[in-house]
Amino acid sequence: MRIAWLLPNLHSGGGVRAALELGSRLAQRGHTFYLFVPRGRRKMSAQEGINIIECGPKVKNPLLAVFVGLGSMLFKIPQCDVIIGSMPPYALLARWIGWLRQIPSVNYVLNDDVHFFDDRSFIKSTWVLKVYRFAARRSIRKMLIMTNSHWTATRIVAEGGERPFAIVQSGFEPVQFFSEQIKNPDNKETVLMTVGRRARWKGLTDLITALNFIDKQRFQFYLIIATQENLDLTQANFDYKIIKPEGDGALAALYRRADIFIHPSWFEGFGLPPLEAQACGAAVISTDCGGVREFLTNGENALIVPPRQPRALARAIEKLIEDPELRRRLRERGLETASNWTWERMADKFEHALLSCGH
Repeated sequence: MRIAWLLPNLHSGGGVRAALELGSRLAQRGHTFYLFVPRGRRKMSAQEGINIIECGPKVKNPLLAVFVGLGSMLFKIPQCDVIIGSMPPYALLARWIGWLRQIPSVNYVLNDDVHFFDDRSFIKSTWVLKVYRFAARRSIRKMLIMTNSHWTATRIVAEGGERPFAIVQSGFEPVQFFSEQIKNPDNKETVLMTVGRRARWKGLTDLITALNFIDKQRFQFYLIIATQENLDLTQANFDYKIIKPEGDGALAALYRRADIFIHPSWFEGFGLPPLEAQACGAAVISTDCGGVREFLTNGENALIVPPRQPRALARAIEKLIEDPELRRRLRERGLETASNWTWERMADKFEHALLSCGH
């Protein structure tokens, strides 16, 4: 089977990770796999077997790069058996190409596409946002829809979209993400960790506010922030360290250093970082942000609090800092949970779904 997947970029993120991990495993199984991205929008390297094709001239403006790349993709996509688009402009292009070539086209929806930019972190213009929402709603109608969680599926249906024909979640790579030792119970300073992004909906500001609420004399901690972005933490009145990990191995090493991993997002299509953190032996606190409900259960393998409520998040952090037995139990249950969510198992579902497209 020859598969083409159209993406807006190859930057760090759960959707890109899914494309790279699933694509490499299908290539290992004998399929031909292409990833198409606008030129200059690639920051991550690809595993062996994936054919990455950059399209169009290099453009600095991210929004303009999206549309410049679209036109070039039309002429570069080879004959294939199925074409996949992620994010509305690319899903619509995939649908058009699929119609022209009489092949199945799939919109692999990785988040709440219609409302993805509502926080105005990236799209400032009201007019541009309206155009985007229009395209997003069009992209979930009259197409084969695949999603990465049941939550994403409910968001699609709520916006009048088609019911997904398959749900293929994300996973982790056991070779990289693993737990190597029991956390040191004698360490008086608790190591917290998060993955930080500038987008408001990722909740980093909420986490900073929550940690500012905590009594630093009673609860001793410091925060590790893994990111590839330049973040502003001038409002933080606690100890922290920003680290830009180079590759999965370095990211996994940070997870293994953490006693507690905190995921403060407002919404997530799946929420890969807390799963990776569980696989590396960290106890997890997460907001109830949607897709994480695929693998997190409050009180069983994580503590879950409402999104956008820093005081509730602060109380959960305090509870886990002062209760090492609860941390140990969540850590053990988290390791059990993660063992069922490998990329290899997700690739089985992905392959089966694509093979069923033409039938």
